[in-house]
Amino acid sequence: MLAIIVMGQNRVDAASWGAKNLFTTPKETRGTWYYKQEGKIKKLKITTHTFNKIKLYKMLSSNQAIKWTKKLAKTDKKSGYKLAQKVGTSQYEATDFKFYKTAGFAANGWLSSDRADSGHTYVAIKKKDKSNNDKVDALRRL
Repeated sequence: MLAIIVMGQNRVDAASWGAKNLFTTPKETRGTWYYKQEGKIKKLKITTHTFNKIKLYKMLSSNQAIKWTKKLAKTDKKSGYKLAQKVGTSQYEATDFKFYKTAGFAANGWLSSDRADSGHTYVAIKKKDKSNNDKVDALRRL
């Protein structure tokens, strides 16, 4: 007979915090993108359901978000205010976005209390290459 007992472990599952449906990024935004920040070249990878290896989920309705935010706040207080940070950075909520008729998406930290300015919006655009005047694909962060 084998018995395994796990005690004192807080597991954060996406579904346990309201996230049920994966968000699908627009095809135009998928791929590996490079950008310069503070003099260094950085890499950003967007797949069908992830943003830099972080799962994207469809946003909750307002009522559901309020319910889950209250639940998170209560549980977070019990954990010494460490749980909200883990939930916020382990999964993002996302929604579709259009920029001049071009498909994009907005991604926020999960159950962010400031939903208006907590994330970033990305859209694929065509940009002129200065060296040869050709148009190239680029990802614009709004």
